[in-house]
Amino acid sequence: MEQIKEVTVFTWGDSSRLETWSNVPFFFTETLLAKGIRVNRVNLESSKILPLHRLAKLINKDSSYTYFYSLINFLSTRQKIKKAVNRFKHSQADIFLTFSFSSCGMSEKPVVLFGDWTYDYLIRNFQKRRPDCLEKRAIAREDAQIKAADLIFPLFPGITEYLQQRYGKESIFYLGNVINALYSGSEKDIERKQQSYSLLFIGLKNYIEGARSLISAFELLKPQYPQLKLHIVGMEKQDFSTLPEDVFCYGYLNKGIADERDLYYKLLREATFFVNTTPLWSSFSASIEAMYFYTPVIITPYGEFRKTFGDTIDFGLYCEENVSELIKDKIASILESNRYPAFCNRAHAAVKAFTWDNYMDKIITKIEQLLPENKI
Repeated sequence: MEQIKEVTVFTWGDSSRLETWSNVPFFFTETLLAKGIRVNRVNLESSKILPLHRLAKLINKDSSYTYFYSLINFLSTRQKIKKAVNRFKHSQADIFLTFSFSSCGMSEKPVVLFGDWTYDYLIRNFQKRRPDCLEKRAIAREDAQIKAADLIFPLFPGITEYLQQRYGKESIFYLGNVINALYSGSEKDIERKQQSYSLLFIGLKNYIEGARSLISAFELLKPQYPQLKLHIVGMEKQDFSTLPEDVFCYGYLNKGIADERDLYYKLLREATFFVNTTPLWSSFSASIEAMYFYTPVIITPYGEFRKTFGDTIDFGLYCEENVSELIKDKIASILESNRYPAFCNRAHAAVKAFTWDNYMDKIITKIEQLLPENKI
């Protein structure tokens, strides 16, 4: 059976840098390299970005259309892809960490698309609206790439079902999710977590609704638990009008910078709870990374989390509404029970199979099935 020895991986951003797209391109390519596969990294990111979003806002104030989705960028990116295809002639597959671009029509090699969600899904399911005229054109271009691709790997089960229904393709697979962790969690940290009384929130400013509710819940809990502390990663102090004592904001912590990386993992190892109850989406990647570090979660029961872990969870609690009193009650119910270590162990157990090593083995197997020698 022919095995994969060389692939070309196309990303929007430098895949050798940890900070690119929530660490995903880095782990994707580094795991392939660790398996002895040669990886040709191709950065598709443009250095010249036109302010097309301003035009889009004139047409529709809610538009999410940017240079990335424009025809100009699409044609320019296709030229970059063509050059890479011609350059890396011994590559056995072209892998794109996006649904927006592909080498379809340029190469006879298997074309693989990997991503979180499509542009159409973003607009209809997160922004809860119909695409405008500019967005529709971008979606049509993306549709063409997906229809022509040989393999499609979405990161979430619900989005996989959506894509299977939309495109009617049998080559769309959900293979599980992945934890973007540089280190491993340890059961030895559970005692430290119990003693730290530390709440951890991870999320950029688009999650501020959940952060505000948690801050209010923290204030309600503080009289009963004076040792309690709240750590917010991804937002600055100035993002809030006021902050109570013992609430600490760190902004974005870059895993590519040693001091920031060490602080990030220190917070994870010491966190008593990971809490994010932002409606619709509650930082999935950060949630499962926290769980990998034996941290129970208090989280919104949004669709993809429920499809991944079930309608009930035994490694934390769902918080159906982003209401501070309810969040407070959920946290207190676990603090006041004797079940905390069990929650910690079950959190880790729920995600321990979500390693990049396991995930890439599944992708490699699927690609190898399409290699010419293996089709005979």
